[in-house]
Amino acid sequence: MIRLMSFLKRRADLDRPAFFRWWLGDHRKLVVKIPNIRRYTISHATDTEDGPFDGLAELWFESAEAARAAFATPAGQAGRADAEAHVSRMERLPVVEYPCLDKGTSPRFKLVAALKRRADMDRPAFKSWWLERHAPMVLPFPSLARYQVNLVEEGEETFADGVAEVCFDDLATLMRVMTSAPVRAVQEDSHAHTVARYRLYAEEHRII
Repeated sequence: MIRLMSFLKRRADLDRPAFFRWWLGDHRKLVVKIPNIRRYTISHATDTEDGPFDGLAELWFESAEAARAAFATPAGQAGRADAEAHVSRMERLPVVEYPCLDKGTSPRFKLVAALKRRADMDRPAFKSWWLERHAPMVLPFPSLARYQVNLVEEGEETFADGVAEVCFDDLATLMRVMTSAPVRAVQEDSHAHTVARYRLYAEEHRII
């Protein structure tokens, strides 16, 4: 299974409510017509600060070949063209999933953190740091419902080398935990091993 994560920033002339209506409305209807999608989620920003991205689209396919074939179809091309017409920036990441914790509660709210590794670290070293040293620091977070690391392991350089999903059952708990003092040490460890970080508080909508 391959997972494609696409970070989207809306056009300057679209406010967030209009962008989310398009995304969960007309655009969703186009994407579900793309063949061979195994799972599809849309996660849109819940924080009021206007950051570098307004949300995240995630598509799962059986393989990279299946994904390429799907986007080559008329439905795939229509979905991609519609997305490009409504955004000012789109960053796509093909990732390998590493589930670290899942309590099976289907959490709706999450912190999405996309990280770019330090220049002196190659991808294997970054993977080793994240899974062996950094992830164990996250697991003790109170009320954590799901934690997953998603890594770019091959291919050309991308805007980020991995994405963390730190998930909670409700937004109030997410905000309380992620702004608490114990989390600061984890954030400092992240800063020490990266050159860029993109954070997004998001509500997840499972479409397929």
